[in-house]
Amino acid sequence: MKKSSPPLISGQNFRNRLGIAAIVVLLLLLIVVARLLDLQLLHYQKFRQLAHDNHAALVPVNPPRGLILADHGQVLAQNQPTYAVEVTPDQTADLDATLDRLQKLLGLSDGDLTRFRKSMAAKASFDPIVLRADLTPQQIADLAVRTAEFPGVRITALMHRHYPYTTLFAHVVGYVGPITASDLQRHQTENYRGRDYIGKTGLEGHYERQLRGQMGYQIKQIDAEGLQVGTLSEQPPVAGDNLETHLRLRVQQAAANALESKNYRGAVVALDPNNGHVLAMVSSPSFDANWFVDGISTSHWRSLLDNPGHPLTDRADNGLYPPGSCAKPFYSIQAIQSGVIGPDFQTYCPGNFQLGGHTYWDWNRGGFGETNLTKALAWSVDVFYYKLAVKMGIQLQDQTLWRFGFGKSPGIDLPGGLAGLVPTPAWKRAHLHAPWYTGDSVILGIGQGYLLVTPLQLARAVSAIANGGYLVQPQVAKAWISSSTGAHTPIPSNAPLNLHIDPSALHAVRQGMEACVNTGTCHTVSIPGISIAGKTGTAQVPEGYAHGRTIYNNDSLFIGWAPVDHPKIAVAVVVENGGHNAWQALPVARATIAAYLQPDHDPGPAPSHLHPQHSP
Repeated sequence: MKKSSPPLISGQNFRNRLGIAAIVVLLLLLIVVARLLDLQLLHYQKFRQLAHDNHAALVPVNPPRGLILADHGQVLAQNQPTYAVEVTPDQTADLDATLDRLQKLLGLSDGDLTRFRKSMAAKASFDPIVLRADLTPQQIADLAVRTAEFPGVRITALMHRHYPYTTLFAHVVGYVGPITASDLQRHQTENYRGRDYIGKTGLEGHYERQLRGQMGYQIKQIDAEGLQVGTLSEQPPVAGDNLETHLRLRVQQAAANALESKNYRGAVVALDPNNGHVLAMVSSPSFDANWFVDGISTSHWRSLLDNPGHPLTDRADNGLYPPGSCAKPFYSIQAIQSGVIGPDFQTYCPGNFQLGGHTYWDWNRGGFGETNLTKALAWSVDVFYYKLAVKMGIQLQDQTLWRFGFGKSPGIDLPGGLAGLVPTPAWKRAHLHAPWYTGDSVILGIGQGYLLVTPLQLARAVSAIANGGYLVQPQVAKAWISSSTGAHTPIPSNAPLNLHIDPSALHAVRQGMEACVNTGTCHTVSIPGISIAGKTGTAQVPEGYAHGRTIYNNDSLFIGWAPVDHPKIAVAVVVENGGHNAWQALPVARATIAAYLQPDHDPGPAPSHLHPQHSP
């Protein structure tokens, strides 16, 4: 029996299968075409950029930061070349493991890692971040031979901010530090990438934009192994301009030496009374501004916080003090100009003043007898000013203080600056829930009570007496020096405000303040050959409470100017816990004035940290 052959595929079945196959092929072709359209048309730019990034890297180039100079050219803030290790997070496969290995290899501290992570939180992952600057030759060698083991890690040369006078100008010049997220909210983000510093305080912070310059860029060619093999294009950075200041190095050194050689806590402000130019601005104790450049270490930070002298506080324009008897000249001017008393007014001082059953004692309990204005200022007669306070009343007292710039920021070209406190009846009701008493005015009349001022405000106010009645606006910056051309562009000073002081009032007070130096309470500030006018102040400051009584200590103050008839320098000095009769403030003021008006006089050796220091 013959076997039958399998039936052949019919023509119809073949055509059906062929049609299905054609449809499938057509669909696949459509998918390919659609994908090509998507890549070539719809997402061309995206993939073109990705392809570009696979062989090119945009590297930010920081501009050299402008220098900060003293009036005679000494460099107060400079840039020094250094080597650093930096890490680019998105080029590092395992960041934690990489940091751990680098810590062991280079001997990094936990503080280095903490600062790195803080910087990383403020930047994009593709930005290189400095892990450690100021590498030693040994650290550079250890890492250089192992570069291939650390992708995303490299040694780089950079310009490192350095303050050669360490503590001397720390408050007024300020310092730079690693940029943070909050810093970026206040500045142009595109001008801060990579290993960036930013001005934090002082002149560095206030003039950040001009000192900073403009960021540059390099587009680096990258090979298949991720190594830079060339530069495709670049835009060079624009260096920041140099800032010249009115600060006088010798005056700053003399003031700081006078405070620190005796371990005094306090402040000195010296101005040119004719225009407000800041000649010196010292706060003691101070700190090394270099500690903050790369982010301060835990040990340094703790040492500053635990220091009972509070070195981070800028006492010159943020320290608040009762002015004590330094307020008396200003009340005297206002009282004469308002007709409360005449220039020849005198009264009897028995050593105390009675008001409402309360006795207000003079500092000299034996009394001064008949006292006119000159004698009252020369010997700081409290009873004279107790009586004057009652005659003036709180409204005229407040007008006096506001008129001479107290109770408001002096407008100096530095960040911050406190306004102080001029107390009013409304303020007392709001804050102490009590009415204003005549006794409050009596105490206010000798610069005590609720009144708080800064040394900068005192220097500004006494300048108005020195210059004939003009309230100056303090200014540290003098001129910009172009980094490209060297051209000087002066920074204009604001015009002083005319207080329209009556000449007779001004003459009477100036006469009393000159007598204070020649024969009165501040005679030890006198310098042979230089005429000086001034006023001492002793302010009681509450230190605590024990056995049912408030414990007080005394701040020592001085305000004055020289020469008397042709003023060139006005000074305010505060020494905390200085004691009675303000003797501690007087030698500080004397040294400051002598340094400016007697530049050839040798004030003696200054502590070593007041001289310029260079990084090793």
